[in-house]
Parts: sequence; C-alpha cells; structure tokens
Amino acid sequence: MTLGDFIVKYLGRKVDYDGLYGPQCVDLARQYWKDVWNVPQPEGVVGAQEFYTEYEKKPVEKKHMKLFQCAKKGEEIPAGAVVVFRGADSNPYGHIGICINTDGSFINLLEQDGFKQDGVKISKWPYDRALGWLLKRDAA
Repeated sequence: MTLGDFIVKYLGRKVDYDGLYGPQCVDLARQYWKDVWNVPQPEGVVGAQEFYTEYEKKPVEKKHMKLFQCAKKGEEIPAGAVVVFRGADSNPYGHIGICINTDGSFINLLEQDGFKQDGVKISKWPYDRALGWLLKRDAA
C-alpha cells in the first residue's frame, strides 16, 4: 500500500488500531506502520511525543525506523514521514501524524485527534511544535 492508497482508504474514517481509548493519533500511526511500512509495532507509549523523546529506549523502533530532528521552519520533510510533535498545555502527550508535504510555512499532515475523536483528516501544523520525524530504515 502507498501513502496515497492509505489516504484514500482512511480519510474521514475513525481508526482505533488497538481497540483502546477510541481513535487516537497513535492509532493512525500504528495503522500506517502496519499497512504502508509493514514493520513490527514499536513498544507502547504514554503519549505520542515518546516516539521521539524515548526513541533510544525502544529497540523495535530503532531497528526499523530512523529518527530525524526538525531543525527550522521551512525544512523539507519527506512525504510519508511520521512527524512527532511536542506536548502543549492543552495536550501534554504530544501528537503524531503522517506528512503529506510541506509548503515552507506549514506541515500538511494526515492526522487524527484523540480528544475530538472525529476521524482522519488533513490539517496544517506549524513547524515550531514538531520535534522530528521517523522514516522506515530502508527508505531513509
């Protein structure tokens, strides 16, 4: 399955990969890793930002994915990269989604909001919240 196929299949749907807590952003990332990257699932997290902050402690993630740090606004992030965002006062867990493209000012992201639980959508995210992104090792 390609990124385009994944978007067509899941856009507008609610993805609850693990059957716990309803559709969350991590559920969408896990579905993507299964359907598109075909890699084993990384270890569990308390919040999405842990895919970045705890990367060194996650052997499955390290074996199958390469971590890149965001450097500055406008930096090119490859389509299909899984982008990890830091937490905020309103969401201390952070966020994760799939990069569709970047336009120099924003990251266009395929995402799912665990608070609203309204299904998969495309949104614009500012660079200043992005910690970094993950790529499948053989694609990096």
